[in-house]
Amino acid sequence: MKKKLLTSMSLLVAVFLMASCLKGEDRDVTYYEDTAVTSFAIGTLKRTVHTKTKAGKDSTYRTKFNASKYAFYIDQTKREIYNPDSLPVGVDASKVIATIAGKSGGVIVLNMKKAGATKDSLVRYVSTDSLDFSRPREVRVYSNSGNNYRAYTVRVNVHKESPNVFNWTELTANASLGGLRGMKAVNTNGKIFVFGDDGTATVAYVTAMSDGNSWTLAGTQTFGREAYLNVCVMNNQLYILDNGALWQSSDGAAWTQVATPNVVRLIGSSGNKLYALNASKALVTSADGGTTWTEEQIDDQSTLLPTQDINLCTLPLKTNKNASRLILIGNRSATDYAADAAAAIWGKIEDTSTGAQSQPWAYYGTVGGGTYRLPRLQGMCVAGYNDGLLAVGGHGLGADKTQGFAAVYMSYDAGIVWRPDTAITIPSGFTTTATVFALTVDADNHVWMICGDRGRVWKGRLTQLGWRKEQNVFKE
Repeated sequence: MKKKLLTSMSLLVAVFLMASCLKGEDRDVTYYEDTAVTSFAIGTLKRTVHTKTKAGKDSTYRTKFNASKYAFYIDQTKREIYNPDSLPVGVDASKVIATIAGKSGGVIVLNMKKAGATKDSLVRYVSTDSLDFSRPREVRVYSNSGNNYRAYTVRVNVHKESPNVFNWTELTANASLGGLRGMKAVNTNGKIFVFGDDGTATVAYVTAMSDGNSWTLAGTQTFGREAYLNVCVMNNQLYILDNGALWQSSDGAAWTQVATPNVVRLIGSSGNKLYALNASKALVTSADGGTTWTEEQIDDQSTLLPTQDINLCTLPLKTNKNASRLILIGNRSATDYAADAAAAIWGKIEDTSTGAQSQPWAYYGTVGGGTYRLPRLQGMCVAGYNDGLLAVGGHGLGADKTQGFAAVYMSYDAGIVWRPDTAITIPSGFTTTATVFALTVDADNHVWMICGDRGRVWKGRLTQLGWRKEQNVFKE
């Protein structure tokens, strides 16, 4: 009887245990079929830095570079992963520790196929492994079931050149430009225009922004010999003031007279308004293309306004899309103010927002000179460049004894402090005694310099201003 009882109890225990096991095996397991890479980041890399010794010799050294702050964007449509801000030149992308995550815990696999090979070489991703991203690499993320995967092309972008290198390219000299006795350069609609005095009238020569080797007459219409001093661009339209008449053109060939304003010098445009000096040497502005003019408010004497070598530059404000900082730079009369040792500089904020009040021009007070002044350069040309102001010019006027074309001057605080730039220099071969020259900056950030001596032309650009901007916003 005891044996039967023990046998029965053993069977009951076995059944209970089997039931428990079956219950455990019966739980639901969900395998997600959709998958994607959800994040990608890199850490500290090796970098080779090029420098110069005290003796001026080239030298290199190795250092560590923290690349974790460089964001990588994931384009799920094109299945691309890349850093829109390239890593600095010299970074070694062949040994990268990457952190990669997949949706729903998807399995990450790297395709380590060699260049030129036809067969895939798949390796499971391990977060501590050093990976070679010196060229585009395929990364796959598999679904939980292993039935589906999504492949991405990963690019770790590294700059091939230093950001602050500026190289000039000399273009074909042009005899017609070399014959001009005075000139001014502007750009619009993908073209570079040089207006100048050919000895009898103001004429205009034009070249494509992508060219610079071939120049042609823009048109047959001519203006007075000094009209080239009164040229500017507003809303892709050329304006020129000649003997009291204001003319407008979209191509420099066909001109239409738009007004007969009471102004004697057209000094430039902000993009929204024209600016000029009237017969009383007061600063005036027009918001309707030159038909009506209003005198501007200034915070100092009008005798401190520049009357020659005048440049008007517009620097958009990053904090207000409707506002810009206007910088008026030039020289006072070399005859009347021989004691001046620096350029005359004024500035104001122009705000086109609804209800915004007009602000007065502020005088920077630099004509007396100073450590970081802008020299009083003959024929001075100034243009906005690299979020700053760039200036070049000939020999110093009056009390300024600066050598002509000794340096390219830059200001990164809207014209207050000026220093000779270390990256941008005067192009080799530029005639330092030149009195006829012009400068402009095109839409692709190329600086153009034209020298009246033999009509030589150069253009150049900071490397960083020519770098391609990667997409970093994606919309469905």
